[in-house]
Amino acid sequence: MLVAPWRIGIDIGGTFTDVVAIDANGQVEVLKSPSRPDDPTAGVMAALEGLARRTGLATKKLLGGCSMLVHGSTIATNTVLEGKGAKVGLLTTKGFRDTLEIRRGIREEPWNHRPPFPKVLVPRRWRLPVGGRLDKDGRELAALDELDVKAASAAFKGAGLDCVAVSFLHSYANGAQERRAMEILLSDWDPDTIFCSHEISPYAGEYGRTSSTVLAAYVSRRVVPYLRSLEGVLRQNGLFGPLLLIQSNGGIASVDEIARNPACLLLSGPAAQVGALRHVAATAGTENLISLEMGGTSCDLALMEGGRVHSTDRIDIAGYLALVPSVDIHSVSAGGGSIARLDVGGMVTLGPDGAGSMPGPVCYLRGGQNPTNTDAQLVLGRLAPGPFAGDTLNLDDQAARDALQRVYGDTVGLAPDAAALGVVELMDQNLRHAVEHVSAERGFDLRNFTLVAVGGAGALHASSVGRSLGCSTVYIPRLAGVFCAFGMLNSDVRLDEVRMIRRPFNLAALDDLERIAHEREIGLRARLMAYGENGSNPVFSRHIDLNYLDQQSQLSIEWTDNNIESIVKTYEGRYSLLYGHAHKHSPIMTCAVRVSGSRQFPGVSIQKMSVAEYVPPASGKRRVIVSREGGAADVDIYEGSELRPGARLIGPAVINDLTTTVFIGNGDRLEVDATNNFVVRLAVPAQGGKA
Repeated sequence: MLVAPWRIGIDIGGTFTDVVAIDANGQVEVLKSPSRPDDPTAGVMAALEGLARRTGLATKKLLGGCSMLVHGSTIATNTVLEGKGAKVGLLTTKGFRDTLEIRRGIREEPWNHRPPFPKVLVPRRWRLPVGGRLDKDGRELAALDELDVKAASAAFKGAGLDCVAVSFLHSYANGAQERRAMEILLSDWDPDTIFCSHEISPYAGEYGRTSSTVLAAYVSRRVVPYLRSLEGVLRQNGLFGPLLLIQSNGGIASVDEIARNPACLLLSGPAAQVGALRHVAATAGTENLISLEMGGTSCDLALMEGGRVHSTDRIDIAGYLALVPSVDIHSVSAGGGSIARLDVGGMVTLGPDGAGSMPGPVCYLRGGQNPTNTDAQLVLGRLAPGPFAGDTLNLDDQAARDALQRVYGDTVGLAPDAAALGVVELMDQNLRHAVEHVSAERGFDLRNFTLVAVGGAGALHASSVGRSLGCSTVYIPRLAGVFCAFGMLNSDVRLDEVRMIRRPFNLAALDDLERIAHEREIGLRARLMAYGENGSNPVFSRHIDLNYLDQQSQLSIEWTDNNIESIVKTYEGRYSLLYGHAHKHSPIMTCAVRVSGSRQFPGVSIQKMSVAEYVPPASGKRRVIVSREGGAADVDIYEGSELRPGARLIGPAVINDLTTTVFIGNGDRLEVDATNNFVVRLAVPAQGGKA
């Protein structure tokens, strides 16, 4: 029985909606419910009703005892991916009407000129120029032409547009002209439908700033009404605590804060890994972690170095650039529902599309026709036929086998077992490349990191992937399958400010940066205190963006004191790590100052138990294809709920746990630590072969 008050985290994924509740005594209740992409509000309420039934409470009683509900959703990302956003009008400086069309002139594949750019989100007829001009330092060269603004507003209204984005040249240095344009627009438009670039994305570079502002406007029509509606429905059903959203920066914020900049939700959900990894660092005893969060549709990876999860201010969503403070998440189309096919050359392919929650993998028996990674795992015996995902599904291994036979056996003569092994090995390879992208390609030695296997499917692949990469340890939290929902309950309220300032980096510049940072901290403090009295005092962190003279890109360096030599040394060390050298005698330039403010609310406590080593008995055996070299074997099966701290076992083995299934290979050693989580010590591959 839950003891009030409790907190609830809800993460809507492509296949499942995950719910985690933690009560006043630290008791945890979890639930996985099929997602409802057609009606996310109904999906959230269905998940809460399911949790209420599990805990023996009425839904109103459950919400009435909830002191904080934190929500993560892919609605902003899906709006962009599906092309179902608002009709946006863009006000821009005369001469820069086509900034969105021109873009940055960069191609991801320099030698491939065939892939088209994504469709421009604002057609040219809705991109209207306005008289007025600022220079790069924000000085007014020409006054804003207010008649142009009024005419554009009338034209947008006449065209039946939904909202307006305002992006004037150099507004990052001075937002006065954009603010005046907004005042004029307010006579025709609701405040929630006007978005100004100096507020959304105050970065230098007109394309990135304009693209970010347009994206915020584009997703607003679905994001803001959804959040307002959900908040209202939750209130009607008894919620007395606040509804908070997980932002791209890994922190939480109110609905009102999100309405100011809906682009802050573009990585909502996966960004909750910050709070979750912080908890893992405390339980695992290491601050160097790489998360492999693999769900039904995608796999999201993040790297924590020295207790800090790496961040960025550039997100690419389907080819559209958003400059917003974000966790540095690398997402790949690799999930349990990734569809397996043969390409035109007869090779096994996997994804990028997935089966989703409906119809889902073939083995769900919901009408899916295309075999998936989940179907392959079932045929290999690593997943068991029968009840799955808290008895919400029933896996049919014969249906999965028939689908693999149809796609591979009837075409190229590949038997279902062999096809399934090929699909899983291909997935392992895709995941290995993804891990290398966030680590080795950025100068990090994987031998110094622990791989954290999370998501419903991560623990099926992590041992194989970690072994191939040279990692020695894989850590699997008990709540791996609801990792992000759990992380939401261990996240801080966080708000960010940035100010661009281009000048040589010296003591005079440092004095100006100190003044600017202090002003931003005052503003952030007032906004943070609006979240109530239960949180900690606001804590601020500062970063300076630096680069060498005449360079376009920059590095963000943490700024903890005014020792200029220390800052330069840190910058040069970071530069050398990334590029193999540093320009010791080149002038260093200031690009921007960043200030982040956060408040901690009661997080998830760590409960340690006594450890008594023992070898647990297996609950049964099952035929499992362990590897290509090892073939099939009768493998020990364990129920995770029966494994207590101190349990030791050697692979190959399968552990059926509450939110995930763990598979370990030959010679891998799994133990349950004092916090009741799984630690896997990976077997070292034999010389010239695999373990």
